[in-house]
Amino acid sequence: MNEINLKNIIRNYLKDAELKETLHDPKLDLGFRFLFPKGKNPQGKPIGQPITVVKEKSKDILSISCGLTIAPQHVKAFDSMEKGAKQKFFRRLMKTFFLKEVFFQIDLRNNKYVIIDNIYLNKGKSISKNEFYGSIRKIHGCILYSVFEIQDFCSGDFDDSDFRLIVD
Repeated sequence: MNEINLKNIIRNYLKDAELKETLHDPKLDLGFRFLFPKGKNPQGKPIGQPITVVKEKSKDILSISCGLTIAPQHVKAFDSMEKGAKQKFFRRLMKTFFLKEVFFQIDLRNNKYVIIDNIYLNKGKSISKNEFYGSIRKIHGCILYSVFEIQDFCSGDFDDSDFRLIVD
């Protein structure tokens, strides 16, 4: 599939999300930043998470990712815990990411992490909307799961025995 066609297909698929910007980078064949899911809460704030989809030049991979920064109140809570609590928590969270078959980058020093899913493209074949949104939903599920677990862990409502993922 040529890059212009793929770019148009992805742009069309993103009509079901809230497109925020088109990324212009000479290293990319395509790049979009969008919010998923689409919509606003009763106070008028977007409910979606910022997600990025890119395809680098000369690579047959569509990468979908979301970067998250740990909230200051959670950083403070982690810092008040025994030494190594944050590292232990993220080691356990990594196991969940492995089960969900997503890639991740964790930067504890800067209190950030990124969750990534890749769709491997086949020459001459199109990517389905279902495949595209399946990847987005997988990323979104990992985002929500990780945020809820951080909230529970930092509030003290966390029990190690609760840290499990039910996989269908």
